Amino acid sequence: MTRPHPINRAKKLPRRAVQARSRNTVETIVEAATRILASDGWSALNTNAVARIAGVSVGSVYEYFKNKEAILDVILDRHLSSGEAQLAELAAVTHDAVCLDDIVGLLVEGFVVVHCDNPRLHRVLSGEVPVSDRQRERINQIRSQAIALLAGLFAGRVERPELKATLMIDAADALTHKWFVDEHGVPAKPGDMTRELQQMLRSYINA
Repeated sequence: MTRPHPINRAKKLPRRAVQARSRNTVETIVEAATRILASDGWSALNTNAVARIAGVSVGSVYEYFKNKEAILDVILDRHLSSGEAQLAELAAVTHDAVCLDDIVGLLVEGFVVVHCDNPRLHRVLSGEVPVSDRQRERINQIRSQAIALLAGLFAGRVERPELKATLMIDAADALTHKWFVDEHGVPAKPGDMTRELQQMLRSYINA
């Protein structure tokens, strides 16, 4: 008696979005996941919720993403790409072109630009979501490059420039990720965030 062939239960690998319609679907899925993260946090994110908010089937979500971590990976990639773009702008600043206050101003404005579009989301990205080894390595690389650039701009102007650059980068990163809120829980306006953070860091560097 011939035995039936075993059924292949392996899951299909998510496919790449090539056509415009597919890319639009992926964008809709990522946007839905972003909304869930910003409003309800990591614990509320699952593929069923993403499909419901995106207005697509769960099958459509799995067609492009194997799980919610894969969607998160795209969101983190975009966030880190924004940070790398701001880092490139800082790299273009020459040592003798700006004063200390201007350096602090540029630093703060860069961090605010990266985080002002969705402060609630960045609070979640900073404190709740799991970060893969690949993304952690990328984050550490961006941090190291930022510290080195800032220390170079501080060289000859302040004592222990690398230490001060490290403290300022970490402070600006932490505070813009957390993004202060008012007594009603509403995130501060970007201008308010920029002004307060610049005042704090300028006081430190000029002390």
